Amino acid sequence: MKRILYPILVIVSLLTVGCGDKADDPTPPVEPDVDPVSRTVLVYMVADNSLGNAAFDVADLREMMTAIGDGALNGGRLLAYWNCVQTEGGIPPRLFEVTADGIKELKRYPDDTSIYSVDPERISEVMTDFKSYAPADEYGIIFWSHANGWLGAPSDAAGPKYRAFGDDRGYHITLPSLAGALEGQQFAFIYFDCCLMGNIETVYELRRFAPVIAASPTELGVEGMPYDQTLRYFFLPEPDVVGAARTTFERYSSNGMECQLAVYSTAGLDRLAEESRTVISAATDPFTPEVNSLQRYVKPRDYNSSVDMRDYYDLLGATASWHTAFDSVVLWKAATRRAIGDFTVDPDAFCGLGSHAPRSESDLNYRGYADLAWCKYVWGK
Repeated sequence: MKRILYPILVIVSLLTVGCGDKADDPTPPVEPDVDPVSRTVLVYMVADNSLGNAAFDVADLREMMTAIGDGALNGGRLLAYWNCVQTEGGIPPRLFEVTADGIKELKRYPDDTSIYSVDPERISEVMTDFKSYAPADEYGIIFWSHANGWLGAPSDAAGPKYRAFGDDRGYHITLPSLAGALEGQQFAFIYFDCCLMGNIETVYELRRFAPVIAASPTELGVEGMPYDQTLRYFFLPEPDVVGAARTTFERYSSNGMECQLAVYSTAGLDRLAEESRTVISAATDPFTPEVNSLQRYVKPRDYNSSVDMRDYYDLLGATASWHTAFDSVVLWKAATRRAIGDFTVDPDAFCGLGSHAPRSESDLNYRGYADLAWCKYVWGK
């Protein structure tokens, strides 16, 4: 496939700080700042994939600059780690600050087949770097790329092409590995600007790193979040993650496009896990529910990998205390009737949070499910 070069050159031309001539030179051209601001937000943009080929990364960076020109930062700073489509001559991954006037490059990273932007080592390095270059009283993070929920690598996959978040030339990172890469980090929020991360397995795995997580439990349109309209919400004195998600949903729904989004409080996840384990333990046979009757959140080929969690646990015999715990987790949710993948969602019954629905003991080992913290605690595996 011929790679698109022009949009990348547009962004590179916006750099306000030069970086030398060598594409693989990792030397940072500027010194880190030492005076903290109120909040720094990082967009971790893994775009060396079909999204980058179609220049959706460039479009979103332009939207960010537009929003900043309108005063969205409110005294904060916006950084982006950008792993773009590679071209002949090479444009390596870069960490830069997004400003109203353009892009200020802070650091570039080696880009070769020994490390990908979805490797835990690279993610950990960027987490350290962005806080060093733009210290703040608190931080937020937006994960931008392809994703497919909690699913790990297929059993017949060749090589370390893990699944879950990200797509860097076909490579991904699993949820346990992502959690390991974020170890020791704390954010004001995590926002997944990608598909299928709004499931109990994902938010439980990452519950220690932020009090609020936003994600889509279904596939999200390739346009992603409209940053020109939403960026300001992340820089309010108290970040309004619900406001950003609601604005994104309204952008899609008002244009007749499919969208399902939700925002979760992680404070109630431990209690929900306890209640869920109780329901599983009390069920006569937790593998017998007819999952075909449940609202699904994914295409038919992965039918039971993510269904409506409330529907599923009601089928298992969820108690009033389970529902109380669940309601404390889902802060906001909204859904259009149509979902990407050509299936329907009942907006009134949409609970906003997906869940795997194992139909047999072997399903607990499906695509790495047994490696997840949720499976280990709730299912005792």
